[in-house]
Amino acid sequence: MAAAELTRLSVEIPEQPYNTDDLIRAFEGIGNSRLQQGIHPGHGSARAWLAHLDLLKYVIASGISSALIVEDDVDWDVNVKTQMRLVSDNVREFMQAPATDSSPFGSGWDVLWLGHCGDELAEWNIDYADDTIVDVQIFTGWSKKYLLTQYLPLGHRAVQVVQDAGCTFGYGVTREGSRKILHFLGAGQDEAFDVGLMSQCVNGNLKCLTVLPELMHHYTPLEGTGYVSPNDEVNGVGQSVPDEKFEHLMGSTANVKNSARCKALFGRVCPKGNPMP
Repeated sequence: MAAAELTRLSVEIPEQPYNTDDLIRAFEGIGNSRLQQGIHPGHGSARAWLAHLDLLKYVIASGISSALIVEDDVDWDVNVKTQMRLVSDNVREFMQAPATDSSPFGSGWDVLWLGHCGDELAEWNIDYADDTIVDVQIFTGWSKKYLLTQYLPLGHRAVQVVQDAGCTFGYGVTREGSRKILHFLGAGQDEAFDVGLMSQCVNGNLKCLTVLPELMHHYTPLEGTGYVSPNDEVNGVGQSVPDEKFEHLMGSTANVKNSARCKALFGRVCPKGNPMP
């Protein structure tokens, strides 16, 4: 991953099992008490869900204390290490981690949601200044309304308990959090993994923190090149064109000020894309 090399990050890509179509179809329907309401993962969502579960099993089997799981189209800022030091300081403060706790982000949480597509600002949060945030006028997504109010000062991020986060572009998990997620989401109990994860966060089964605005977002190929995400293609939304048709053309990453992908691949800052509602 060129972006990882540019930002001096070490990324491990564990070997994952091949999940057959029969297994995926079976997962779409098992253990889902909401099936009668028509709420269940589609084929593409089920495929992605199983991939998340496989990585969580890897975290537990490896014996590591925590991990950051990112999706393959994720992007982050070239200053991500500086950003993460700020997150570390403020998560520790938010969780009131004792000085004897040597873990970088403290203990007591299960999920740390760093890459998402929005969340509602909580009344109780810790905000901190970060000059790597994109200008609020070009920020995209439904969280923008919170960034335009007095409740979150301009140029600040907030650490808080998850309120209504969505999309799992990048999220940290502890080993204990991984066990809990496998317990509560091991049978596909919602329409998509991120929706199920958010539900378990909100109902208190998981202790989840988030950072708003997000630090990571997905990189989107140039509009009009025919790109369709693998999940959308499996779900029948369209058929994607071969990678060589669009990967040499610069795309965009919403809400990331200095895209590491664009810097690594094209040597310059990529456009911020069209604002979403």
